[in-house]
Amino acid sequence: MRFLWAWLLYTWGGLHRYFGIQNSMAREFERAVHYFGRAYKVDPTFRAARLHRGILLGRELGRIDEAIADFDALLAEDPTYSLALFNRAMMWMENGRFPQALADMEAYLTQSDPSDENWPDAQRIVRLLRDVD
Repeated sequence: MRFLWAWLLYTWGGLHRYFGIQNSMAREFERAVHYFGRAYKVDPTFRAARLHRGILLGRELGRIDEAIADFDALLAEDPTYSLALFNRAMMWMENGRFPQALADMEAYLTQSDPSDENWPDAQRIVRLLRDVD
């Protein structure tokens, strides 16, 4: 039952994110963050809720440090969570912290499957980050 309630909150958050994207409304993004956070609070095993909260915080709202904190928390629970590694690397890059971004992208490539949709981007980003260093 708890997972069902968390899933409904997560879905509601997804709707707010969609409306925020369609209408360029920060208020909708804030509501989505709220619902993703509530979903994770209801069911702390629902990692996707916290992952998408972090992605939303970083990409749509520019709250990089908060996004990184979400990814850090996910990785503290499971250091092999490749999507958290990939997205934290993206936030490190956004914040100009290229050595941390490179370390996370390299870890992502080591731990994830080459069939993952982010794999080609991660390879390209690693090449670029090595040139920056």
